[in-house]
Amino acid sequence: MVEASVEKGKFLNSKKILVLVIVLLALIVAVFSFLNRDKTGLKEGTLVIRAGETVLGSLTIADLQKLPAVEKKMTINSTKGDTENEFTCTPLSAVLNSIDPEITRNYKKIVTRGVDNYTSGVDMSEVLQPDNVYIAYADYGKPLKTKTGEDGSMRIIICNDSFGQRFTMWLVSLELQ
Repeated sequence: MVEASVEKGKFLNSKKILVLVIVLLALIVAVFSFLNRDKTGLKEGTLVIRAGETVLGSLTIADLQKLPAVEKKMTINSTKGDTENEFTCTPLSAVLNSIDPEITRNYKKIVTRGVDNYTSGVDMSEVLQPDNVYIAYADYGKPLKTKTGEDGSMRIIICNDSFGQRFTMWLVSLELQ
């Protein structure tokens, strides 16, 4: 009889520890979710151009479509294989000049950021090379898809980078340095 009550006490203690561990894990998940929430408010379809904390400008896809557009045929090599594309795009230099013609002289590097927080770097010398760095908004005449599968995304393409590791998809921000 005494043994049965000792075993029952061990079982209840084990159950309490299990509940405590589950509550603790739920609390940890809640804290990390709060810390990792999107504080930028950036959304696809709008490109924010900033230098440090200063927002220099913001463009939508409709704004990009008012700038000179070109069609760029290219093959992108990736781990998923080769993909053929025919992007409708605008030179990044034209985008920057539409905000402020001094940008290309005042900054040396651009950090591109996607809605998924993927970042990549582009030197301003690459941007100034003719026929090299573009912001694409359509492929084969159809709007680029957002991360959630809707129409209306942007993407950086760099013609002199055949592997596409720096082709930031779901582009939302350019951070000038």
